[in-house]
Amino acid sequence: MQGLEQNLIDIIYHFRYIGLFALLTCGLVGVPVPDEFLMTFSGFQTSLGRMDFGKTLMVATFGSFLGMILSYWIGRRLGIPFLHKVAPYLHINEKKIARAEGWFQCYGDRLIVIGYFFPGFRHFTAYFSGMSKLNFGRYVVLAATGAFIWSLTFISLGRILGVHWQKITHILHHYLARSGIVLAIIVFLIYLYSQKRGRTSRTN
Repeated sequence: MQGLEQNLIDIIYHFRYIGLFALLTCGLVGVPVPDEFLMTFSGFQTSLGRMDFGKTLMVATFGSFLGMILSYWIGRRLGIPFLHKVAPYLHINEKKIARAEGWFQCYGDRLIVIGYFFPGFRHFTAYFSGMSKLNFGRYVVLAATGAFIWSLTFISLGRILGVHWQKITHILHHYLARSGIVLAIIVFLIYLYSQKRGRTSRTN
């Protein structure tokens, strides 16, 4: 186990809900924290009775949601120059920013919920939502929905897998980090569906 991951485990083990909340909030702002790793480990802790499943889910959801809200307002107030300025410190390259910006301009808020499941992409959906001045009420609904589904998925996964939680997180991280093709397919399907629905509406 890497030093960073062991340190994060120690934080969750000792501080539990407060540690999970703080780390996920930082992770969703853009600090390089392995969010899925944290939630899966927390799910494993619930299987041992060290943490309560309901409380863990609530804390993870609100921590993730708060991080997305902060990122939204950072994007809205400071704009793209700020993102370019801090990108090196967050281990984000210019190519990734440009790609994410292009996708968001094309597909907008439809990426917010889906984006949670793709490391390195979910932060951009929040920043670009703010930069584009997406309606805050709509953003809150989508960000909260995505935070709940995402948290429920990985906490449940850790609870179900038990002592095998760590093996699956490495597999998932390896897969998700390289799944841009999958995301592209999902976005394309959303686009086709919206186009079809639009033609149907015009016909009626």
